[in-house]
Amino acid sequence: MVATSKKIAYSFNQVGLSVLWQAFNAIAVFYYVTVLNVPGTYISIGMTVYGLFNALFNLLAGYVSDRTKTRFGRRIPYILFGSLPFGVIFYFLFNPPAASSTMLLIYFFTLTFFFDLIYSFIGLNTGALFPEMYQTKKDRYQVSAFQQMFSIVGMIIGIALAKSLGLSLGWGLMAGLFSLIAVISLYTSLYGSFENPAYLTNPLKFKEATVNTLKNKLFNSYVVANLLIQLTTTMFVTLTAFYTKYVVALTPTQNSIFLGSVFIVAIPMSFIWAKSGLRFATVRIAIISSVLYALISLGFLLAHTPVSVIAIGAFLGIPVSGFMLSLHVLLSDVIDFDAEQTGRRREGMYYGVNGFIIRIGMSIQYAIMGIFFATSGYDANKNVQVSSAILGFRFLIGGMPLIILVIGLVFLRKYASTEKKLRGSNT
Repeated sequence: MVATSKKIAYSFNQVGLSVLWQAFNAIAVFYYVTVLNVPGTYISIGMTVYGLFNALFNLLAGYVSDRTKTRFGRRIPYILFGSLPFGVIFYFLFNPPAASSTMLLIYFFTLTFFFDLIYSFIGLNTGALFPEMYQTKKDRYQVSAFQQMFSIVGMIIGIALAKSLGLSLGWGLMAGLFSLIAVISLYTSLYGSFENPAYLTNPLKFKEATVNTLKNKLFNSYVVANLLIQLTTTMFVTLTAFYTKYVVALTPTQNSIFLGSVFIVAIPMSFIWAKSGLRFATVRIAIISSVLYALISLGFLLAHTPVSVIAIGAFLGIPVSGFMLSLHVLLSDVIDFDAEQTGRRREGMYYGVNGFIIRIGMSIQYAIMGIFFATSGYDANKNVQVSSAILGFRFLIGGMPLIILVIGLVFLRKYASTEKKLRGSNT
């Protein structure tokens, strides 16, 4: 039995990962486009193309992780040696040299490449430890709730405070503080991290490992649903900075309250969802969360006051926490089923393929944003945008989630029916 203190320590890795990753998603493009005046269309095109190549990082990280053999284990070394560079690179992303727009564009993509590569290895290996360390549904929901609580704390810092601190303290100082928080939390998590030597098996070759992963019918349904859900939430994170500047203008304090309300509500809801998960099938939690998110986000189509925007954000905290908890546990269930069928624990490859497909979703997001910047009449040099741009922002953050999540629900229901057919019931 794992001590609660170690469960909490392990879960603390989510603070570091969330702070830097969410801050990057929330303000990196905003900072380079609106502060440094790098053309938004160029960044969107670059991120779309880059995302397709970057998705391969996750496949590489998963494959290499499953094959790693060191005296520190196969997962832990990547956390141990990757955490400090992870923080340093984030710091320099927001401390660029004085240069032309072209050089800043090259600088942005160079640092983003290394930031993303290290994030892929750290994030995958912290995640791959979870199914190995915790085998019972009770432990998984308890630890997942801790993880989501710390992840939400990281999101509050990384999303709700990044823009306001950048504007008030300076972007460089904000990045330094966030990097320090991330590095400390990742090293703290090593106290609660361990590996089970019994799960060391002869790894498959790359092609065989990838093909076998994609043959898992449960995983196929899961990963498409997860892609669509992650696309929705990532677009929300990216779009809020634009929405609260051009559509319904919020002060830095109001912006922090808006984004903070999402996650303040999500923290207690994580433990409520965790208790519900012990009574209901995990996939059912994901389905309910999808329906709630799609309906609540429609409010952004009509909101006109700061109070209404903040209220919508608070209500979104309910399904966001449901997503975070259920998707994490569902992937562990998929990995368990694969181990039952093959006799191999392949957490690295499953997290790698999942991450690969999620990154493709990020390319889809940037493609959508690129089309929007090119066709909506948006002008980064203007504080007041034309009506077509305003309507576009409203649709992207309020209407598109409904379309995406309806498709996601189809795949969640397919997961439920497939699981019932293969295992006799929904876990």
